[in-house]
Amino acid sequence: MTEKPQYLAQIEELERLTIVRLKGNIDQDMIPVIEDRIQFNRKAGSKVDNNVLVDYRLVDKIDSAAVAFHLVRLKEYEAKGYKIGFINPSEELKVFLQMYHLTNAFKIYTSEQEALDELNS
Repeated sequence: MTEKPQYLAQIEELERLTIVRLKGNIDQDMIPVIEDRIQFNRKAGSKVDNNVLVDYRLVDKIDSAAVAFHLVRLKEYEAKGYKIGFINPSEELKVFLQMYHLTNAFKIYTSEQEALDELNS
């Protein structure tokens, strides 16, 4: 599992922040693929040790399964004292967050620089 997954455009590791740039469809069909990759990485020694910024600029579609998946990850990171933020969310994602009353749980930044200033300092 060394090749870059189809849902991942890029990962950037900064001092206190990991930027995850997603692409394509992040939906119920893709969530098991993402979860398998996370479990593979954990077995290889990867761990939660940074704030995370998720960039949705290249995401074509997102569904409620992806929102639920993010909620699980958010709680995992929060339990360790880290924050998760989003940039470039689609209107569809914003609607899901409002519909499930999660707008306070996920910080949506208006720009990447705003997120960097807050999450990497």
